[in-house]
Amino acid sequence: MASVLDPSLGLCDGFSIVEASISDLREALDQGWITSVELVARYLHRIAVYDRHGKLNSIPILNLSVFEEAAASDQRRANGLPIRPLEGIPFTVKDSYKVKGMTVASGSPVFQHLVANEDAFTVQQLRGAGAILIGKTNMPPMAAGGMQRGVYGRAESPYNREYLTAAFASGSSNGSATSTASSFAAFGMAEETVSSGRSPASNNGLVAYTPSRGLISIRGNWPLYPTCDVIVPHARTMRDLLKILDVIVVTDECTAGDFWRDQPFITLPQPSDPDVRPSSFQSLENAKSLQGKRIGVPKIYIGKSEALNNPISTRPSIVDLWYHAKRTLEKLGATVIETEFPLITKHDTVSAINAADSSRSGKDPDHTNKLISDGITEEWNSIERRELVAYAWDDFLIQNGDLACPSLSSVDPSQIFPRPPGSLPDQYTRLGAPIPYSTLVSLVSEGRKSIKLVPGMEAALHALENRLRTFESWLQTENLDGIVFPANADVGRADADTNEASADAAWKNGVLYSNGNRVIRHLGIPTITVPMGIMADTKMPVGLTFAGRAYDDAKLLEYAFAYEEASGNRRAPGGTPELKSDFIRTEAREVPRGASAPKVTIEVQRRTDGSGQSLLKLSGSLEVVDCDGLESLTVTVDGKTVAVSIEDDAKWEMESEVELDSTTGKAEIDKSLVIAFALGKNGRSSAKLILLD
Repeated sequence: MASVLDPSLGLCDGFSIVEASISDLREALDQGWITSVELVARYLHRIAVYDRHGKLNSIPILNLSVFEEAAASDQRRANGLPIRPLEGIPFTVKDSYKVKGMTVASGSPVFQHLVANEDAFTVQQLRGAGAILIGKTNMPPMAAGGMQRGVYGRAESPYNREYLTAAFASGSSNGSATSTASSFAAFGMAEETVSSGRSPASNNGLVAYTPSRGLISIRGNWPLYPTCDVIVPHARTMRDLLKILDVIVVTDECTAGDFWRDQPFITLPQPSDPDVRPSSFQSLENAKSLQGKRIGVPKIYIGKSEALNNPISTRPSIVDLWYHAKRTLEKLGATVIETEFPLITKHDTVSAINAADSSRSGKDPDHTNKLISDGITEEWNSIERRELVAYAWDDFLIQNGDLACPSLSSVDPSQIFPRPPGSLPDQYTRLGAPIPYSTLVSLVSEGRKSIKLVPGMEAALHALENRLRTFESWLQTENLDGIVFPANADVGRADADTNEASADAAWKNGVLYSNGNRVIRHLGIPTITVPMGIMADTKMPVGLTFAGRAYDDAKLLEYAFAYEEASGNRRAPGGTPELKSDFIRTEAREVPRGASAPKVTIEVQRRTDGSGQSLLKLSGSLEVVDCDGLESLTVTVDGKTVAVSIEDDAKWEMESEVELDSTTGKAEIDKSLVIAFALGKNGRSSAKLILLD
């Protein structure tokens, strides 16, 4: 834990929640330096200052019960109950995750009011381990893109607002990465279909893990391409990631809604298999794991190959960072070998496009046929983007059981992914990857077949497995323990949705997706992405991706841990610096066993003055008898502390009115965030959160 002593702020010895690890926060909670309620309040204060009202826009939906859930965690501690692994630790989830009682729009306006009937499996596991959900993070509609604006807009970069916080064509977990990088929570839960977990992690200096098929249950998450979708944790360090994996990599007996675990054609290892899952992921903290390992780096990603029709041009500042990374790997005992990468040259449709003539698929008319001649037919490619998507979405809605939206047939297809006003057309059709939203709804009917009975599925899944085996045979032939490469070749500019020159650059190979494109996910290849450094010219982070054989996840996690531990490349973003309220004093408060927390309420009084200005005054009640009296009460409106008067430790009231934007119908993230935080003299705390139009 980093100790902080800042006389200019009048701070005693302590540490900041900015960049704080899960271990740091657990120690602070275990030692009584802070309560979970207070920790949540401090993260929410950062969100109020840096995220809301047109700022970073990463957490558009807050969990309005967050303080009650944090208080329940504090009560467990006060009652002397066993401390769970993530007790009191705040986290976020992408808007594609079900959270019981909260909306699950998946960024789409057509599902803005869809209410989840249960927690997604990973949310269940995290909450069961004591973690506290702060809110849901931003994404484009249905995760079918990257930085397109959805019903809640999009998140922005905390590092450099001139650049995108994720790849434009596949970086849909942009809110998760921005919020985690900005220390709005301890960690975030993302998701990936092509590169939507890896890309935002790379652009935000984070750690991201995409698992082998079936290792982390995806039940309760909106699907996109079921053959590709995976859960992706976002963390600031490998140590944090390994703690999260100990909680979520467990067997889920229910397979409904999880394509790979539910399909009958390919047998997958179980998460409980000791050959796949270590008894504890924290046992993988092995700084010497790269000694004697042979690690390949594909030349196409470091500017040393012209093997692709649609070449990748890696930014020189990224190449510079790669050579720093290479030296670190070699110091750790690895041998780094520059290689060709037949996986991509044989199977990646984006790399097969002739960049000079996008009307053709490659250098010769037969190139597309060569790409799909191994069992993945053109008909299956169409089914995978039509029937498979439609059936998976329909199943999700049916299983969710919201009577207001019981199935996909009840949906207006024009509102699934409407183009934002003024935005340029996407280029997925040119890439051979369009989703025909206008026809998806018509593909489902009352008597439609099961998703398991889609024609050609068995042959297609076996073909994907054969491609995976070919990749693994190549690793064996080359005597490689894994491969490593810069996560992306460049970063797109923030105006790529409206500026044609920026769009052309953002849709280039190596920029539109993370390196590896869709092939990595389509074949179920596990990856770990860790920070590789900050580009000297753009001041944007870029990641280093480790990849290898299916179910070699534990080895890859060890390699990534060793590299991260030696390199120390993670840097906090300059756009969200520390606030005075971020510091935790390392001074224990004695909390008696069974101690009660104070209670606080908020009441709102509004009036309109003679000029039509809306004025607001807040007041409320206090109950502090059972907590030995009131130590302090802090009330904030949008991160600004307001003066209050307290009467007999029983009532409080703002000393003056404040002006309030009277615009009605505002998005939740544009509403005023009011927090009343009460600390009792016994060390217990409570808080109340409301949003005001």
